Amino acid sequence: MNKIIRISFFALAIFLMIDASAFAQRRPSKKEKTDEPANTEDSTARPTRRTTKTTDKYFDESGGFKHRLWYGGGFTLGLNSNTYGSSFAVGVTPMIGYKIVGDLSAGPRFGVVYNSQGFGNVRVSWTDYSLGAFARYKFLGFLFLHAEYGYSSKAIALDNSGSAIKANRFSPALGGGYNSGNGVFGYEIALLYDPTLSNNAFISPLDIRAGFTYNF
Repeated sequence: MNKIIRISFFALAIFLMIDASAFAQRRPSKKEKTDEPANTEDSTARPTRRTTKTTDKYFDESGGFKHRLWYGGGFTLGLNSNTYGSSFAVGVTPMIGYKIVGDLSAGPRFGVVYNSQGFGNVRVSWTDYSLGAFARYKFLGFLFLHAEYGYSSKAIALDNSGSAIKANRFSPALGGGYNSGNGVFGYEIALLYDPTLSNNAFISPLDIRAGFTYNF
């Protein structure tokens, strides 16, 4: 009987040893556990590299038409009040440029400004329009030369009935300015001169513009 018990215990011990050895083979090693997070990081890093490549491709100006476009524009907001009356103006002047070659670009520019003036109980309103084409050359990374030619319909005075007297004309504008964008978002200020208005007593030949640009 004792012999049978000893044989049984001996067989059970061998079985447990074999089972423990098999379990150890099925169980992943510490090295394998350590490698799993590394693989996870690698799989996480791959989309980042793809995203970087996509971003680089988007800002690659040789990639096509849309990569050569830049956008800009200004805003008009004015409010004035005195003993004679009050005035209000609001408008936008967007522009789109296309980089032809190097730092030379060209494109359309248009604007619309709503004006309102009040004198006592009388208030007069009108809208000024402008539409034209421009060419611009950027140098030193932050300065630019600007030339444009276009049509404008702007009020220069009010008649006896209170209606706006508009000057509808085609005219050039020459000048330059400063831009802070460096190829991304930025603001700019420009000073332009209209040679056809040098002797005009109603409209100044100087035009000071301020606005924002993207990708310029």
